[in-house]
Amino acid sequence: MKTLLAALLLIMAGTAGAEDYDLSVTRKGSNLYKVDGKDIYIHTRYCYEYVYSEDSLLRMSGTSGKIVFIDEGESCDVKAVYGESNLTAGKYKVSVSREDDDWYEVFGTDTFIKTSMCLNLALGDDAVLKVSAGGYGTLYFIDDEDDCSVEGVYTQLRL
Repeated sequence: MKTLLAALLLIMAGTAGAEDYDLSVTRKGSNLYKVDGKDIYIHTRYCYEYVYSEDSLLRMSGTSGKIVFIDEGESCDVKAVYGESNLTAGKYKVSVSREDDDWYEVFGTDTFIKTSMCLNLALGDDAVLKVSAGGYGTLYFIDDEDDCSVEGVYTQLRL
């Protein structure tokens, strides 16, 4: 009986803090999947699944986890999950680095910028982020005078 109880406690400890989420996702870029119907992005590592409204299971523990694409029978490691930022409209001077296609990290924060068709290979580049009330805007790269359309600004979620 003690052995059974010890085994049960070990199993429970291994899954403690892990949360499962049933959702549908669509690939939006390299290592970037959007939760259908929500303003939430899942940033993966080395994930090459081209899915559209794919039933998926997201298993998170803290800030990292795994996503399983049900129909494909494949899974990928999740780097982080991001939700819409509460950034107020305005202009912000930022330093950004490109993480993946159309996905830029704001240096020193858990904030990321989702762009559209942006080809800038920024690596700690100074920029100006101009955001409207709806979260859309423009990212101006100061040194090369390049600009990109911003689809949204996101912060890391802890699930």
